[in-house]
Amino acid sequence: MMNFKITGFATGMSVLLAVLFASACSSTGGSKQQAGMKVDPAIIAVSTPGVSVPNGAKFAWLTRAISLYEDERLDSSSIQYLIEKNIRKNLADMGFQFVDSENSADYTIAYTAALESSLDDATILQRYGLVPGNMGIPDDNPQYEKGTLLIYAFDNATGDVIWRSAVQAAVDFSLENQERRQRIEPIVRDMFSSFPVERS
Repeated sequence: MMNFKITGFATGMSVLLAVLFASACSSTGGSKQQAGMKVDPAIIAVSTPGVSVPNGAKFAWLTRAISLYEDERLDSSSIQYLIEKNIRKNLADMGFQFVDSENSADYTIAYTAALESSLDDATILQRYGLVPGNMGIPDDNPQYEKGTLLIYAFDNATGDVIWRSAVQAAVDFSLENQERRQRIEPIVRDMFSSFPVERS
């Protein structure tokens, strides 16, 4: 069982390899990019064995654990809006409620989004304990860079991480917002496919 908590988040998210093998883990290739370079997003997810979230549970943002590494080549406010919109939509589609206050929530959720130049794989593994390891993105093409999105959910009563998922994909700097939205939506949906929902 994963036992790291919200306290000391940056260092507490370091996880031993043994913990990864002891947890329920899944990985998928996700959807192909629609235009330009064809590289499948790589997705990995880890959840605490035996934990499932009941229908109607309340979620709120864990604001202090949200990290969006800005880059001048991307519109950070647009990226943040798309990520948060899709996280909320997926939670709603699974029958959960989203509330404004962390104090009134059963669970909290946060995310980290960054390009490889701001957050490399070694740092991701050290801080968050899992990395999809998408190696199909060339490092000699300035139009593309590997981007990582991590989403993690906490039990608000204990502070324990109950689920986390990470995706790595090729970020195309030439995309318009509409094209970017069309790529982000299925990726976030695939990430949430492993979320531990209580089955009735």
